[in-house]
Amino acid sequence: MSEQRDTMATHKALVIHSHDKPLVLETKPRPVANTGEAVVRILASEVVPYMSEILDGTRHYSLSFPMTPGNSAIGRVFEVGPDAVELVPGQLVLCDITIRARDNPSVSILLGTHGGGYLAAQKLMDGPWRNGTYAEFTCLPLENLFPLNKDLLMQRLGYTLPNLCSMSVFLVGLGGLTEVGVKPGEVVIIAPATGRYGGAAVAVALALGATVIAAGRNERTLSSIETTYASTGRLKTVVLKGDASRNTEAFRTAVGNPHGADVFMDFSPPAVEDGTLLTSAIDLLRPFGRCAIMGGRLGNITVPYLPVMLKSIRIQGRFMYGRSEILQMIRMVESGVLQLGETIGIKEAKEYGLESIQEALEAAGKSTGWGNHVVLRP
Repeated sequence: MSEQRDTMATHKALVIHSHDKPLVLETKPRPVANTGEAVVRILASEVVPYMSEILDGTRHYSLSFPMTPGNSAIGRVFEVGPDAVELVPGQLVLCDITIRARDNPSVSILLGTHGGGYLAAQKLMDGPWRNGTYAEFTCLPLENLFPLNKDLLMQRLGYTLPNLCSMSVFLVGLGGLTEVGVKPGEVVIIAPATGRYGGAAVAVALALGATVIAAGRNERTLSSIETTYASTGRLKTVVLKGDASRNTEAFRTAVGNPHGADVFMDFSPPAVEDGTLLTSAIDLLRPFGRCAIMGGRLGNITVPYLPVMLKSIRIQGRFMYGRSEILQMIRMVESGVLQLGETIGIKEAKEYGLESIQEALEAAGKSTGWGNHVVLRP
C-alpha cells in the first residue's frame, strides 16, 4: 500500500473558480489523512438535479472559491489518520457530506455543496472542508465514513454503485420520518411524492411499516408508484388539484378513517407559491398529529391557527439527517427491509466520468422526478 500511495501523489479533480466560470478538470495534489481524517478513493458520487443552479449562483448557496464541488458518495478507504480504530484501507464506505463542527455539532455545512451561510459554518468550508467528492480522491472526517458490507450488498443482493449512491436520497426522508417518530401502522401523507425526495420517502415510510398516502400532480408518476407498491396493500395515491377544499376531500377519502392521518411530510419545491397543500394536510391530521417540513419552498408558509392549536399539532422543520439515521439506513438496506434500484421504481441510473461533467449536470437537471438517478464515476 505504501508503494501505491507514493505513485499517486496527484489526482484529477473538478474545480470551480467562480459562479460565472465552468467547472474545469485539474490535476491536484492528492489529499493526505491527518488525525481524525481519512482519504477516500471516490467510486461513485451523486449528482443532485439542482447542482447546476448551485454552481452558477442561481441558488444562493454559500461556496468558497476555488473549490471542488460534490455530493454524497460511495468510495473505498485509501488512507486513514493515526487515530482510526475501525476504518482500514480497502473498506467500501458511504461518504456523508454533512460536516459538523466538532466543538459545536449544531454548526454544519454540506461538503462541496453549501457553506452554511453564516460565519461559524463558513469557517469550516473556508478551512479544511472546502473540497467535495467530484474528484478521484477526497478527505473526510472519520465520523463521516460508514462501512458497507460489499459482499452482501454487491454480490448477494446484486446492487450496483449507483444503487448504493441512492441511499443518500432515502436518508433525507428517513431523517424526517425519524424526527416525527413514525411508527408501524400509522398513516403518513407524503406530498409531493412524485419528486426524488418525496418518492424516496414513500419507500422508507413503507419499509418502516406505515400506511402511506402519496400525493402529487403528476398522475403518470403516481400511477407508477402505485404499481410498484401494490403488493404491500398499504399505499394509496391522491392527485393534487389547485383547490384546497378538493384536496382536503381527496385526502379524507384516502385516509379512510374518522380520526385522520398521523403524519404529513411536506416536500414542496421552490416553484410552489401557495400554501393550500399544507392547509389541506393539517385539516386531515388527527389530534397530536405531526407535520414535517422538508422541502425547498421559498418565502413564508401559512397555517390554519385554530386547528393547529385545538388539535395540538406539531409542526417540525428537519434539515437532512443525523448519524443514527445513516446507521439505521445501512441496517435496513443490508437486511433487505428497504430495497434499492428497480424494485422500488428507480428505472434509470445514468453514469458519467469527470470529463463529462457538463453532460452529467444537464442529465441531472432533467431528472427531478422520482425514478431517475445520475452519478459521476471518477
